[in-house]
Amino acid sequence: MEYKPVTAVWEITMGCNMRCKHCGSSCEKPLEDELSTEEAFKLSDDLGKLGLKWITLSGGEPTTRKDFYLIAKRLNENNIIPTLITNGWLLDENIVDKAIIGGINTIAISIDGLEKTHDNMRKKGSFQRDMKALDLLGRKNIPSSVITTINNINIKELEQLKDILIEKGVVSWQLQLALPMGNMSKNSDLVVQPFQVDKVIDFAYRTTMENKIVIQLADCMGYFNMKEASVRKHSSNIDGYTWTGCSAGKYTLGILNNGDIVGCTSVRDKTLVEGNIRTASLEDIWENPDNFSWNRGMKKEKLQGTCGKCKYGNICLGGCSNTKLTHGGSLYAENKYCSYNFALSKAKNS
Repeated sequence: MEYKPVTAVWEITMGCNMRCKHCGSSCEKPLEDELSTEEAFKLSDDLGKLGLKWITLSGGEPTTRKDFYLIAKRLNENNIIPTLITNGWLLDENIVDKAIIGGINTIAISIDGLEKTHDNMRKKGSFQRDMKALDLLGRKNIPSSVITTINNINIKELEQLKDILIEKGVVSWQLQLALPMGNMSKNSDLVVQPFQVDKVIDFAYRTTMENKIVIQLADCMGYFNMKEASVRKHSSNIDGYTWTGCSAGKYTLGILNNGDIVGCTSVRDKTLVEGNIRTASLEDIWENPDNFSWNRGMKKEKLQGTCGKCKYGNICLGGCSNTKLTHGGSLYAENKYCSYNFALSKAKNS
């Protein structure tokens, strides 16, 4: 097998107790055709047979699904390390104890700014509930992580938020860009512009040098910026680490709530569904040479604009596929949110 999956994201439900302004999946109620517990167990076994190492359980809000911890436990039994992404609203002692039973390695809470900003994006009262949830995770000795989806408002609050997270004992902090999809397509004024990406990278670098919290830059953030490379090296513990393009369908896979298999759960394009576990085995879907061709066959020559001419094009392959799709309308569009691309554009216009 040329490609071997190492990590996966599993959207175990579309049900959610919030209606976040930036939600790319526009989650509301659980769908009627979501996988049953038994189907989820079977899929967990099949993921183990494929040799998967890590998996993230997401949603929707995964804790609205009563069997979330049983799915995590089954994954653990297949030597797969599960982590959980949650909005934090339901994280009480009962839920956390279930996460412990499930062997969940890390719980990541989405926090999108200081209290006023966060509550405006998500739900009134959610910031304080998240603070209490972080305290609870600390008492339970569960490593906590925070994910911040950066927009035009909270980009100004990162320094203050950093101090709060360090005080709460958060181990790692993922920074990602809000993309114009799902609910965010109705709030496009909140989407940051290409020139602001370097501001986030500069902040990530300064924070990394302080060595008080691990900063993880999401795949949509880069590329070929020396500070960005330093941040990635530090968070990965790999010398000379370089982002080498979208891993969807190569080393990562996405699982939708109904058993559809995709390269990336963020890419909400029905034409890129490679199969469904109810009608084909996971192994057959993964090993089918015609599947995931949009990324497995990605080449610099297919890239548009500056990316197709860039000296790094053969390495990064245009960066994050979903950034290109949501901002440029194509998986092959020029990535104007690339730090190096912006630097070239700035130099030409100076």
